[in-house]
Amino acid sequence: MKNTEVALAIKGKFSNQTTITSKELVLFLSDLFPELSTKTIPWKINQLKAENLIYQTGRGIYTFDFKPEFNTEISLKSKRVYNKTKSFVSTDLVVWDTEVLDLIIERENEKRATFLLVQKDELNELFEQMQSMSKPVYLEPNQEIIQRYILPQNDVILLYPLISETPTDHIGDYVLPTLEGILVNAWLLSENYLKPLDYSISEIFECAFRKYNVNKNKLLRYASRRDQRKEIEQLIQTIHND
Repeated sequence: MKNTEVALAIKGKFSNQTTITSKELVLFLSDLFPELSTKTIPWKINQLKAENLIYQTGRGIYTFDFKPEFNTEISLKSKRVYNKTKSFVSTDLVVWDTEVLDLIIERENEKRATFLLVQKDELNELFEQMQSMSKPVYLEPNQEIIQRYILPQNDVILLYPLISETPTDHIGDYVLPTLEGILVNAWLLSENYLKPLDYSISEIFECAFRKYNVNKNKLLRYASRRDQRKEIEQLIQTIHND
């Protein structure tokens, strides 16, 4: 049986599902090819992946719906902030900005923020070193500070602690959160900061999942680190049930 025919058989079997688990796939292929050993089944799955007949969207999760990887980027303005501040810290400095959210939802916002994440024991020193910068800088602002001082600003820098196991990518000289890291951090900022700026966290998640290959397992692992797994799982289920 040709691999294209195998893919059609799998698609017919799981036509009512958007994703297929590795367990489901192995069981189906074992029934379809009883002559194949348990060691050969993974090889068959890899063949289907290599020929772009099936796509892996997470650990043990497959789909027929191809979605590109999100190319994490930051603006030139944020790169300048990063370059000016990298020497102030001795550990990883992670940067992202609201223009990434604008890219996901394909809509511009006149207000913007650059977020810098660094080890907690270096936060205060970084904050002190950045006081001479022209842009306003805020250290872990609470709701009152955000409403009173930050929301009226058009361009701000916000400092937060870098949580262990934050999913990141090295893009050239810069360290950025992956799409999964951005989504979780956006969730944490949504009520106090993003919502007043007319960002909808549901729209951000819906657009990300519709347009890009979001690694759900990675996202939920990081959500667990931020004690937000249950809430984010519920949001994802709401999106998929629409």
